[in-house]
Amino acid sequence: MKFGSIAVVSLVVLLLTGCTTIKVEESHFLYPDKKITMQEIQSVNATAKPQEITLTTDEGTKLKGTLIKVADARATVIYFGGNQFRVSVAGGEPAKLLLPFQVNILMMDHRGYGLSSGVPSVANLQADALQVFDYVKGRSDLNTLPVVIHGHSLGSMIAGYLASQRNVDALVLEGSVTNVEQMTAARIPWFAKPFVSVEFSEEIKQVDNLKALQVYQAPLLIITGEKDTQTPPELAKSLYQHAKSQQKQIYIAKGKHHSNALTGKQLATHYEQLLKQITLSKSS
Repeated sequence: MKFGSIAVVSLVVLLLTGCTTIKVEESHFLYPDKKITMQEIQSVNATAKPQEITLTTDEGTKLKGTLIKVADARATVIYFGGNQFRVSVAGGEPAKLLLPFQVNILMMDHRGYGLSSGVPSVANLQADALQVFDYVKGRSDLNTLPVVIHGHSLGSMIAGYLASQRNVDALVLEGSVTNVEQMTAARIPWFAKPFVSVEFSEEIKQVDNLKALQVYQAPLLIITGEKDTQTPPELAKSLYQHAKSQQKQIYIAKGKHHSNALTGKQLATHYEQLLKQITLSKSS
């Protein structure tokens, strides 16, 4: 839900409770693009250079995205964005937040989103993720580096699946679901649950990061916003508790929401720890 809708709901609630003073600003309704620009990414890392990437699936679907390479990269991060994520519109934000860790970053538009063609489905998005990973491992300039899979929201579903199917070096789940049943239950108010019946298709039931983390055992970082109402922190805590990895972290970003947990003050501490764990795993 966008803040504009939230603001309307909040206004009604406040009026009903007798609290009639609220402050509504233009920033609550305006959502400017956060594009990748050379000037911005090179202000973060002077060696950063973007490349446009096109992958073609077996049935001819074109997947498009951007690879940002840096000198002396420590790893390559494959970033899977959320439901409305488009590299040309929103790619600048994760790029600026992750480039300080001296990593390459690959971001792709999901099938059927942005510049990528095709029609999305759970199976298609999962297959596309495997192809993106295999592409990175097949590039001679990238295949000697560790690969970090970072998924946000919808992207976390894809990332969890990928980590259960490929030998990835590290996994980051940001604003992640456990499975759709738990996510839905967490968002339905307790007083409404006796009156609500939810049916899930077989395809959506296959999305289950709890099961994925029963298989995955490499370094793991789970990130969520303290005030995330879309994927509440209790889901992140459940993921952490079920994860089999012996190198797992959970970071609940104080005061942050679903879309801005990466701007939390302690992100660097946790991401650096993840990258150090990769190094130790490779050397052992």
